[in-house]
Amino acid sequence: MMVLKESLQSDSAAYFEMARTLLAPGAMHDTYGNAAFYSPGYPFALAAMFGIAGVKLSAALTLNLILATISTLLTYLLARRATGNGVLALIAAAGFAVLIPAVAGSALLLRENLSVPLLLGFTLAIVILLETRRPLLVAGVAGLLYGAGMLAGASVILTGGTVVVALLWRHRSWPGTSAAAFAFAAGTALMLGPWVLHVDHVLGRPALNTNGPFNLYVGNNPAANGRFVSMADTPLGAEWRVIRARDGELRATDYLGELAVAHMRAYPVQTGILALRKLALFWSPDFPDSTDQSRGAAITTLRWIDGLQHLLIVALGLLAVVQWRRRTKAERLILLVIAGFWAIHAAAYVMPRYRLPIMPLLLISAASAALPLARRPVRVPAATVPA
Repeated sequence: MMVLKESLQSDSAAYFEMARTLLAPGAMHDTYGNAAFYSPGYPFALAAMFGIAGVKLSAALTLNLILATISTLLTYLLARRATGNGVLALIAAAGFAVLIPAVAGSALLLRENLSVPLLLGFTLAIVILLETRRPLLVAGVAGLLYGAGMLAGASVILTGGTVVVALLWRHRSWPGTSAAAFAFAAGTALMLGPWVLHVDHVLGRPALNTNGPFNLYVGNNPAANGRFVSMADTPLGAEWRVIRARDGELRATDYLGELAVAHMRAYPVQTGILALRKLALFWSPDFPDSTDQSRGAAITTLRWIDGLQHLLIVALGLLAVVQWRRRTKAERLILLVIAGFWAIHAAAYVMPRYRLPIMPLLLISAASAALPLARRPVRVPAATVPA
């Protein structure tokens, strides 16, 4: 934080403004005047911190440090619960503590700082759900954490399916399984309901946010390449600002969604190929570019370490997938959470920071695959004795 000292801009400025206006008189809005474009979870957490320490950047960075500490602890607890190995859990937690994207992300006001501990907490809850004697309570807590995760970022939406898997793997009676599923749904609804009703009151229709159609269009238009493309570089160009000013937040983004769907239907093969490209780009290392090199040798070196660090973690995580049958049910659930989070990114576009919420989960999987290799005895061939 002391080294980077990033200024408030783009998404960071929007989250800061949402938190500030949440405490001020009037309706909450971002820097662009939107009521529900950005996910509200992180601004809610910022506003709580601002209420304690004042509306200032140092308070937001303090919150990030708290969230990072919680995330590191949850990484340890989840790894310990899933594998039963304390050494492995320490390795996974230490790996997250020095994970460069997580460290650098703590210096920025980004929703991933909250998404990481919420997804870890949710995953820990469903792992506990496998064997707990209190399935209703644990499932309800999982629902609350899942709902909070949806408020922080809707990209976790498919991870909710792992709750069904966990309940089926429990092999309990159908009435008990159904009751636990209802408890999960109730916890989720309890967390999401107030915000969805607020959006309905403000914009005239219940919705989690309004950026879904926007992101879908950015990822599915003639200029799309799998990564973020500025709206100015799409066929709409400068017309987007006119449409936004004329139609308002909800109708304007709805229009973008219609354009995206029309493009996908017109070019199904290209859309499928592009979706596969996005899934591949999701795991690609983020090596330094010319912008990073202009910031000095230290930043460039860290970015190279980041890329190599990422390749090692992904390689070991892939080994864990290959060793699926050797994994415990809890470890398999972790891999399924990773898969669900990954799959949704085929729809819109990808950025390196979007994968941060599942990196601690991948670290646990990587450590579970690496530790047996490190402990494997080295066989030294016996010396050949001449006859």
